[in-house]
Amino acid sequence: MRRIGNGLLLFTVLAFGAKALIHTEVQARYTPIVIFHAAVMLAWLALFANQASLAAWKRFSVHKALGRASIILVAAMVVSGVIISWNIGQELGRFEVTIVNVAAFVTFVPLYVAGIHFARQRRIHPHRQAMLIGTLALMTPAYARVIQVIGLPDPVAIAVQLPITVLMTLSYEWLTMRRLTREVRDMLIYSVAVIVVMVAVLAVFFV
Repeated sequence: MRRIGNGLLLFTVLAFGAKALIHTEVQARYTPIVIFHAAVMLAWLALFANQASLAAWKRFSVHKALGRASIILVAAMVVSGVIISWNIGQELGRFEVTIVNVAAFVTFVPLYVAGIHFARQRRIHPHRQAMLIGTLALMTPAYARVIQVIGLPDPVAIAVQLPITVLMTLSYEWLTMRRLTREVRDMLIYSVAVIVVMVAVLAVFFV
C-alpha cells in the first residue's frame, strides 16, 4: 500500500507541476484558498503513504495518533474543496467541474468514515481498502491535468478514472486476499455508482 501511496503522491505532483509549467496562464488562479487546498490535498496523499509505512514498520501508536488527527486535515480538504468548486462554477461558469469535485468528496467522505470504523474494529484489510478507494476518488483533478497537457478533452479524465479505480482496487484485493471480500465489493460498488450518477448528471445538463 505504501508504494501505491507514494505513486499517487508523485503522480499528483508531476501532473499539477506539468500543467503549471506548460499552461502558465493557470498560475493567475493560484489564490490563497487554492494554494491552501493544494497543500492539504498533498498532505493527505503524504499521510496516506506514510500511514502505510508506519503500519509496515509496526509503529502502530504513531499510526493511530495520526489517524485520529487526520479528521482536521479531512475537514480542511472538504471545506476548501467545496469553496473552490463553487468559485469555479460562479466565476468561470464551469459548473461541470463543480459537479465532478463534489462527486469526489461524496465518495471520499463516507469511505473515510468507513475506514475509521474498520480501524476501530481492527478490521485492517477493509480499513486499508476504504482509504485506498476513497483516495482514488480524489485523483480526478490530477488525471485531468495530464489530459489537458496532452491536449485531450477533459471528459477523458472521467473515462480513465473508472478503470483505474477498479483495477487498482481489485489488484490489491487479489494480491492480499486472493478473493473479493464483501466489504471491498460494497465500497467499490458505491464508488462506481457515484461515478455513474455523476456522468448521468453531466450528460443531462452539459451535453
